Amino acid sequence: MLRRLIVMSFGFALAAAAGAVFLPIAVLFDPTTRDAGLVVTMSGLFAVVDEALRDGAPEQAIFALGFVLWAVVIAVCVAPLAVAALIGEVAGVRNVVWYAGASAFLAAASPWIARAARKLERAHEMSAIEGRLALLFFLTGTLTGSIYWFIAVRDGRVERRNPPLTPPRANAG
Repeated sequence: MLRRLIVMSFGFALAAAAGAVFLPIAVLFDPTTRDAGLVVTMSGLFAVVDEALRDGAPEQAIFALGFVLWAVVIAVCVAPLAVAALIGEVAGVRNVVWYAGASAFLAAASPWIARAARKLERAHEMSAIEGRLALLFFLTGTLTGSIYWFIAVRDGRVERRNPPLTPPRANAG
């Protein structure tokens, strides 16, 4: 049981880390999100830095940027995988389609789930750039779910159908 818990934790950490590395690389390689993301990030970063410098606290700009990156990693890489892994482990699901698909669906839906949780009016709307980001979130969720399955589920709790071969006991006599 302890071995299984360690393998699951290792698989979860490795899968979430792989997703956290994959997502920014995917955003940078996609021309649409790269251009839109660069403009939004730079304008937001400059606004935060300007506000922090005006208040006399430049370290706040670094903390704000770090918080945004942390929130994206949690919302896209960690939380969807945690939900998919928890449901999969409790239900005893061993199929890669479950882990990759559920994690991908939840990652892609995370912006709309967050909007609905905050009861925002735009919870049901989607722009073209949001659709593109949802696709990248979907791919990130597929990657994290697949890696988790490969490490923690693929060989875990495999029932043996035939008992191991044991040599017959010799009669002591």
